[in-house]
Amino acid sequence: MKKTILPSLFLVFLISGNAKSQVIFTYDDAGNQIYRGTTSGTGRMASSTESTSTPTLADQIANKIQAAPVPVKTSLNVIWEKDIKDYIIKIDLLAYNSFQIMETVDVKSKMGNSYIFNMSNYPYGVYYLRFYLSDGSIYNRTITKN
Repeated sequence: MKKTILPSLFLVFLISGNAKSQVIFTYDDAGNQIYRGTTSGTGRMASSTESTSTPTLADQIANKIQAAPVPVKTSLNVIWEKDIKDYIIKIDLLAYNSFQIMETVDVKSKMGNSYIFNMSNYPYGVYYLRFYLSDGSIYNRTITKN
């Protein structure tokens, strides 16, 4: 067994090319892992803010959409802020365990910044609100019905 472990560890160091990097695990007070990464050759942790990733449109609008009440019994109110209305093309209501679209709303043709889904005829369970955005991305919100 040692013969298979040692060559694989050697290959990891050989491929990485930097034998000075260490893997760091950081935990919060509750014991949840909040960071897993490497240190640079200087021994400091590589910052997650050093990456140049830009947030997508779905990330930007996530906090600007509200769906209430959850869990829903009869009517689901979906409200979005007026400044993101131009970014939302349409909204689909889908059941969790099927690909059937229960209802579709064309947001471009709506005048306001809200829509009410009538869910009284649907069975209880988990549903998705799928928002199709102008940049081609999709934002999903999970809804439960009692």
